Amino acid sequence: MKYLLFDCFSGISGDMTIGALLNLGLPFAHLEEQLQALDISNYSVRSYIEAKHGISGTKFEVIVEDEKVHRHLKEILDIIDRSPLTERVKNISRSAFRRLAEAEAKVHNTSPEKIHFHEVGGVDAIVDIVGSAIGVDYFAPDRIYGTVLPMGKGIINAAHGPLPLPAPATLEILKNYPVKWTDIEGERVTPTGAAILVTLIEMFGGIEKIPDFKLQKTGYGAGSKDFADCPNLLRLILGDSIESDYKKQDVIEILETNIDDMNPQIFEHLLSELYGIGANEVFIAPVIMKKSRPGSLLTVLCKKELVEKIGDIIFRETSTAGIRFRSEERLILERRIKTIETEFGPIRVKLLQLKNDIKIQPEFDDCAEAARRYNIPLADVIGKVRRQAESLEGLEI
Repeated sequence: MKYLLFDCFSGISGDMTIGALLNLGLPFAHLEEQLQALDISNYSVRSYIEAKHGISGTKFEVIVEDEKVHRHLKEILDIIDRSPLTERVKNISRSAFRRLAEAEAKVHNTSPEKIHFHEVGGVDAIVDIVGSAIGVDYFAPDRIYGTVLPMGKGIINAAHGPLPLPAPATLEILKNYPVKWTDIEGERVTPTGAAILVTLIEMFGGIEKIPDFKLQKTGYGAGSKDFADCPNLLRLILGDSIESDYKKQDVIEILETNIDDMNPQIFEHLLSELYGIGANEVFIAPVIMKKSRPGSLLTVLCKKELVEKIGDIIFRETSTAGIRFRSEERLILERRIKTIETEFGPIRVKLLQLKNDIKIQPEFDDCAEAARRYNIPLADVIGKVRRQAESLEGLEI
């Protein structure tokens, strides 16, 4: 599993993110070629090495040629949708821009659709966000983590006049993200940088404890300002998960909801629907809810791409009005299914690799069918099938 860590010891901005990705190994030619797929013009990009407090980083710049167009959210999303960029790049870019628009709309008491992007720079915001998505797509990390963000203080001049730091839109975007307050004057975290980071964390990781991993590469992106307390750099760290006795590590989505006002007969149909659409696991546990009412805790484990569909089924088939969801890492044994010939006929067994051993689990449905067909106890069938599988030579995953 590949990890990407945003070490934001000095803060983050859109240009710092692209600079760090370039410094990490993203080819500039690849970035430029991908950006040219967007239907925007009158700009150019460049990068060069710049030192901050003696540490070299890559400075990325967007040079805009007299842009006077203020695009609304729909126009920007249309530009992204029409491009031939990968779906991952499009998804990251769309999500980051929606987050920016929602934050600006909240601050200015309007709707996201009415916001036009002069505050976040128009073309340079598009390049910063889409360029960052291109870089992340290039490295294709499985998990992305971020560190606590330092917040500067002071006043900056914006299109609406003087604004306090941190910028109001930045604070809206960073709700529920950990921050720390500094006495340093200047903008440490820009709205664009915040939107990129929070979007990536939400889609690929979390702000929980950063796991141990094997470090592979580091990259530094240089900011425009200089700060007295630390070099104005964003550090990206790329690494791989540490090998264990387990052969595989992945991420599972967990959906939960409490239900106390529904006919329990519906649960059988609900479980059938959820398993039918591809849920990994569904289970129901008794709980005591408010006013001492007995209820049920419904938990569903699934892949990320099924979260919305499974949520739709739960809302449709149950009385719940809300679903909690989160991502969790899990360790998985390598496995495969093998069909073996037994005295009961062909029966499937699951082979699980643990260190140098293979664990064998006869498939329940096959064994249950054999028990009914031969009118013998199910436990006897399972035991005989397991012993026969264990006696076979050359079993491997």
